Amino acid sequence: MSEDLYWTLIDIANGLLSGAMLGGYYAIISLGLALVFGVMRLVNLAHGDWLIVAAYIAAVVVQFLGFPPFVSLIVVVPAMFVIGYALQRYLLNRVSVQAMEEKGMSSNFGLMSPILVTFGMSIVIAHALLGIFASDATGIKNALSYSAIRLTQDLSISTLRLIFFGIAGAILVSVHLFLHRSHAGRAIRAASDDPEVASLMGMRTERIYALASAISLAVAGVAGVAVGMSRTFQPFDGPQFLLIAFGVVIVGGLGSIAGSLVGGVLLGITQVLAGTYFGPSAQLVAGYMLILFVLAVRPQGLFSR
Repeated sequence: MSEDLYWTLIDIANGLLSGAMLGGYYAIISLGLALVFGVMRLVNLAHGDWLIVAAYIAAVVVQFLGFPPFVSLIVVVPAMFVIGYALQRYLLNRVSVQAMEEKGMSSNFGLMSPILVTFGMSIVIAHALLGIFASDATGIKNALSYSAIRLTQDLSISTLRLIFFGIAGAILVSVHLFLHRSHAGRAIRAASDDPEVASLMGMRTERIYALASAISLAVAGVAGVAVGMSRTFQPFDGPQFLLIAFGVVIVGGLGSIAGSLVGGVLLGITQVLAGTYFGPSAQLVAGYMLILFVLAVRPQGLFSR
């Protein structure tokens, strides 16, 4: 094997591995958005901002309580779960129901009002974080940021991204088992398939939606810790993570939990390989081209049902 061919194969292998690991990171960011859309057909425009809220909570817990970054999840995840449940139960559910009663239209129209509410929520969250934490960049210090696992002399994997990939897989399996094996999960699926019939069967759909939203924000809490450990963040960084989540769920399929992982991996590999051969500026362009290609060939996404 010639030396040029060897280094070409090494570059491709590094790109595939790094892209797959980056895809796990993207999957964690998008799983919550995919879940809430799959259950309630609601596009939460504040998803990225809640992720930043979780990152700030984790940073405060690490800095003032002295918890290790991953241990901060025992505070962040329950806090985000409660916030998600309360928001859906006492705000978004009431807004959608009130809209349907006043307009006398279908539930599809009723879902427009919660979308507008989440847009306003995004603005409020960003400015509230700015008032509390100022505009200085914040991060969660950890020893894994610069750590790598060397597979061969010329091939290595980021330790932190490998951990995130494992976390994404664990969350995916956990959510799948919850939705298919538990009573609450079956109720969520029933309410997603036909909320009117679910209500006639005695299910409290407002509570089911609140539980789904709580799980969505709990997963966003994990994503917030991942973001804080991977890079610095600021109060107005939420929209860029919302765009990442949108890209992943478009490729994987709106509402598909498994599609979030596959879409994240495909997007990550595309961006890393483009950056390797065409420079860093090509990463975003390649990602958007992949999204446009999927929209043109299969608008519903790869795994949407």
